[in-house]
Amino acid sequence: MLKKFHNILGRLFLSGASFFWASCDSGTSAEKPSALIDVNQEMAKLKQPDTTGLKGQCISVKSYCDVIDDELSPFQNYYANTIAREKIDELLKSKNFSNEKRICYANLVPKELPAPLYGVPYCQQFSLIETYQNIVLPDNESDTSKEWFKSQQDKYQHYLKDNNLTACTPITDGVHIDDKYINAALQNEQRSREAFRSYLEYINKEAAECETFD
Repeated sequence: MLKKFHNILGRLFLSGASFFWASCDSGTSAEKPSALIDVNQEMAKLKQPDTTGLKGQCISVKSYCDVIDDELSPFQNYYANTIAREKIDELLKSKNFSNEKRICYANLVPKELPAPLYGVPYCQQFSLIETYQNIVLPDNESDTSKEWFKSQQDKYQHYLKDNNLTACTPITDGVHIDDKYINAALQNEQRSREAFRSYLEYINKEAAECETFD
């Protein structure tokens, strides 16, 4: 009889303990704040590159160069920063935070990101050179002007030759898109997506730190 009684107490104790731990876990889960940004949701909004039918189309040399040199990817974080800024502004408007927590969130991301630190992008030089290819200067033009135009036209032709590009007709339409361009575009997109995800995950990590303030 005594042994049976002890067994009953043991089962009651285990049941109570299970309830106690379940209650604690449930409470902890309920109090754990959700991430500031749903990274997967934001990633799903990014458009996948469509290269169907691109090969052979005409594109400006500057645009071709931008992709080959990946000169546009540094600006991907500007979009991610805008998303983070909007989420924080919404949160600060909807919650009654302490001054410390409010300051932490307000300073989490800059209002604006600084521009990438470099001079004039290499590809920028081709923005006008293309228009010079069919220009014939008048005979009375100065030798200095003629030399300058010739240098620009030579620079353009050297770029085409170095990259094995085929000029469109007319030449001012740019160059034909090739496999090199398409592969570079896909690689750039992948790098941009990874940078985008990393930035948002970093913001979530920093936001979690802000939640430690009372």
